[in-house]
Amino acid sequence: MVRVTRLAVVGLGGISQSVHLPVIQRNRADVDLVALVELSRARLDTIADRYGVPAAGRFTSLDALVAAIDSGDLAVDAAIIATGGGHTDEALALVRAGVKVLVEKPLGWSGRDLDTLENGLAEIGRSPEEWLRIGYMKEHDPAVAAAKALLADVTPREVRVEVLHPADGAQLQFAHLEAASDDVDQATLAALTTRSQRSIDEAIPTGDDTLRKLWTNVLLGSIVHDIALTRHLGLGLTDVIHARRVGDQFPGSVFAAGATGNGVAWNLGWHFIADYPEYRETITVHHDKGTIELRFATPYVLNAPTVLRVSTGDDQLNSQVSEQTWPQEEAFERELRSLLTLASGGTPDGSSIRAARQDLASAQALWRACATSAGIDAETGSAAAHPA
Repeated sequence: MVRVTRLAVVGLGGISQSVHLPVIQRNRADVDLVALVELSRARLDTIADRYGVPAAGRFTSLDALVAAIDSGDLAVDAAIIATGGGHTDEALALVRAGVKVLVEKPLGWSGRDLDTLENGLAEIGRSPEEWLRIGYMKEHDPAVAAAKALLADVTPREVRVEVLHPADGAQLQFAHLEAASDDVDQATLAALTTRSQRSIDEAIPTGDDTLRKLWTNVLLGSIVHDIALTRHLGLGLTDVIHARRVGDQFPGSVFAAGATGNGVAWNLGWHFIADYPEYRETITVHHDKGTIELRFATPYVLNAPTVLRVSTGDDQLNSQVSEQTWPQEEAFERELRSLLTLASGGTPDGSSIRAARQDLASAQALWRACATSAGIDAETGSAAAHPA
């Protein structure tokens, strides 16, 4: 008999409504959605009714869910954590309760967040690799797997990352998300905000509002996906030579350049263009035999396939260009299947705490370079004596 995984979803915002819950719904033969957690009771009940989650599986706090698991009132094998902000406290609480977790990015705002999680797991004898994965869905994209295989046989010369990012509302209009709720306890929100601000203070030493939002909204809110993807391809954006945020209105654009750990040049251009027609993300690798290019569609639209474009030639001046797509495969769905494997005791591919540390270090290097170019001392957070 095939084992059905008893799953909880924590946080019912845009990513859960547009992606996670629809993917779970079409995999209900292998998944029993037993619990939902959401601060807003109105949103919780609306979505729980929609997906058939009984009253006993509806919780307005993670603590209440953990208490139900610990008491034996509810059995949960795995959980998707899709709340806002960092997620280390939530991940540790669920793993302590015996639940395998998939955690949306960012795992944590700071290195200390990751330390707390890793030390907490060590205290209870649970390996991150066996209990936790980060929601970098592009790692599960079949086009990415094909590109990674091709890269194993070439010598990269340059990596280019380009992101054209419309406003989130435009990307999610199709999903008909539930309206924002006003029934969340303000003291609870204040406590979560205070926790996040403390972690952000540990990660970046500045009170400058633009630079703080650059860290939370841009670097760990979006660019971290490109940091993780290039790392996964063996071309991590590690050494930063220069980075600058430009634009009169936040977030504007981020330009950066540097080298990978093995000396391959990289360039990044991230542009927020509120009215851009469609989200576009392109990873291009020029190598000794040609070019490998990945073109990603809007991430929230299921089964919008990534395009793998390969350009090659030979000594007969023959040029070949091919394009491949995998329209029957969905990265988020493959990510869910990976979580089910983890829940059943397997150790699927995917990023855990060690990878999160590498990505955090790359993001901090980018932030420090942006701070320096803005005339802020990246170590103290104060105005630099000689702005770059």
